[in-house]
Amino acid sequence: MQSQGFVQISDKDLTEIELHSVDSISDLHRTHPEQHGKGSRPPRPRPPSINGKLQTLDRPVACQTGHRMRTSRLKQLSSTCVPFTWRYSVACVAVILVLITLILIFSFLVQQSRALHTLSEMVSQRQETAEEISILVQELQDLRRNLTTSRDRH
Repeated sequence: MQSQGFVQISDKDLTEIELHSVDSISDLHRTHPEQHGKGSRPPRPRPPSINGKLQTLDRPVACQTGHRMRTSRLKQLSSTCVPFTWRYSVACVAVILVLITLILIFSFLVQQSRALHTLSEMVSQRQETAEEISILVQELQDLRRNLTTSRDRH
């Protein structure tokens, strides 16, 4: 049996492991922003230089140029909340516009109903008035006949 001992790890390997860990944590934070803790993110260690050149791993262009990407938690939260808030606001505005349209249509229909009711009352009153006038005209004609026949008798 061989005895297990400690394996010697070089500084370069440790740096690579640290970089890989930081990248994994960063990816986790990017994919699950709601699970961030309250602590600050640890700074990313620089990769070891080979032949005096700085290694660039899979970093964004802004990081490759040497500019540090600064994103606060507020910006991350607002960038994830803005689309939801925007969709929610648009949905609210759409619902309000539909409700206003329905109210306007309903009030227009009520107004038209009242106008039709008033118009039908006026038509029925005119019909009654026309019937009364035709009865009066008939009575006048009867009275005229009676008068003319009574004059002819005298």
